[in-house]
Amino acid sequence: MDCSFVDITTEFLAVAFHTILYYSHIYPNSIFETRRKYNVVVYNCIHPEVSQYISLCLKSVRECLKSGQLRRVVFAITNDAYEPVIKFVFDVFKSDHFDETNDAYLIQTEQNLRAFCLHLSSNVDKLKCLPDDCSFTVYIHTNETMAVSLSVAPDSEEFPLVEICEINKENEAIIPLRSFSIRNHSIESYIEL
Repeated sequence: MDCSFVDITTEFLAVAFHTILYYSHIYPNSIFETRRKYNVVVYNCIHPEVSQYISLCLKSVRECLKSGQLRRVVFAITNDAYEPVIKFVFDVFKSDHFDETNDAYLIQTEQNLRAFCLHLSSNVDKLKCLPDDCSFTVYIHTNETMAVSLSVAPDSEEFPLVEICEINKENEAIIPLRSFSIRNHSIESYIEL
């Protein structure tokens, strides 16, 4: 697996998760600090437990990316019954046609990641209808082999993964955010309401 793809994707998902948390107002704005990433202002949660949860999720995502077994990551804002209300979906696809010389310095990649952040901030109004007592969770879609591998890894004992059976339900709306390439993969991101 291309190490730069793994690093860039993991870093991008961290920025996306923290920024979504900021805009969803699940936590008070006082536990966020501003940072500059991709030449735009982004937000980072400084609450230790929230940051640790996101880091541990991203550690699992990184392992799935390294093995090439990641299909989808879903950042779900849930109601008080832990049912998803809004899902931010990141689908990962491997590209068969990759030119190593195309975007060799990752300039286009950075512009796409900046465009994602800007597009996300312009869709903040979708998050204003959230119920009280919201929370969030991260779903990692992979295959059974990778799930078993993650569950028996010694460093994941403190953060066990829980397998769930996803029930597909009709979505009221799907709002595309951004589709872009990072090295030899493409990522499609959208919001499910």
